Amino acid sequence: MRSQALGLAAAIKALTTPDEHCEVVEKCEIVEKTANLNEWAKFLPGHLNPLPLKTLSKNSSSFENENWPDILISCGRRSSAVSIAIGKKSGGKTYRVHVQNPQTPTKHFHLVASMQHDALKGDNVIHTNVALHKVTQKKLDEEQVKWSHIWHEKNLITKNNQEDAKSPVLGVCLGGKNKKYGFDDLALKNLIQCLQNARSNNNATILVTPSSRTEPFVTKALQEKFKEDEKIWIWDQKGDNPYFGILTHANHLLVTADSVSMISEGLSTKSPIHILPLSGTSRRHKIFLENLISEKLIYHVDKFIDFSVKVTEQPIDETARIAQIILQNYAEHTKSFS
Repeated sequence: MRSQALGLAAAIKALTTPDEHCEVVEKCEIVEKTANLNEWAKFLPGHLNPLPLKTLSKNSSSFENENWPDILISCGRRSSAVSIAIGKKSGGKTYRVHVQNPQTPTKHFHLVASMQHDALKGDNVIHTNVALHKVTQKKLDEEQVKWSHIWHEKNLITKNNQEDAKSPVLGVCLGGKNKKYGFDDLALKNLIQCLQNARSNNNATILVTPSSRTEPFVTKALQEKFKEDEKIWIWDQKGDNPYFGILTHANHLLVTADSVSMISEGLSTKSPIHILPLSGTSRRHKIFLENLISEKLIYHVDKFIDFSVKVTEQPIDETARIAQIILQNYAEHTKSFS
């Protein structure tokens, strides 16, 4: 949720820089606030909380005596009450955007950006087919330079194998255990088979990044299985995270099916996205994946990756699209207070 809110805020800020000659906001500053509710208040829909700013837990940010923001971005059901309260405190001046399903009537916000599988309806609801995120071309360019140097020294990445379809670079982004999904022995077996086939059939260089949710037995099994293969690099989760470096160096991505965020971030690049199933199920998550598969934006795999799939001609950047809409709407919103 933080990634989505901060990513959208950064996209708005990028559109308000002097280089863009923005007439709406002369100077944009991003301030992050955390809103955690007391236990009993967590169960109330945001619009039914009688005292949102009084029911915050001790580990929340302060919201009293504020210079209320021009634009407020909230994300997640439990932040909706605070957003509504700030709307009232600001006398309606704060333009309020909610990301994801607020599980409270959408009329309480100026704009709601919700994913298609939430099936929200309302004149102020904009649907996105992927999650909002913090990946930008500027960030990718910065990480490309950094990791290019590191992997060139290890003889993993060369200009030739990034451009040679017969010797692709496969980036592997691993999720793992959450409320609905996780690795089991079969999923691990299929992952290992995928990587073995990519090496033996396609001479692929493979860059693997586990996440904080990746079960330790998965990382351990991969390290043990491929410890002798110099063309398979597995992050040991020490030092800088290579995730953005992998996004910019890989010309194919293998992403576990549990992570909406990593799938969405991968789609902001031109690399084809191959989805590895994990154990578990979720109705909403299934709809998300099926929508993207039907549009040929992602591809299901089990033990073999189809490296003949063409690059994505038009990367998906829903974050920038929503940011542009927000600034346009905000310009109209401010006219009623001028």
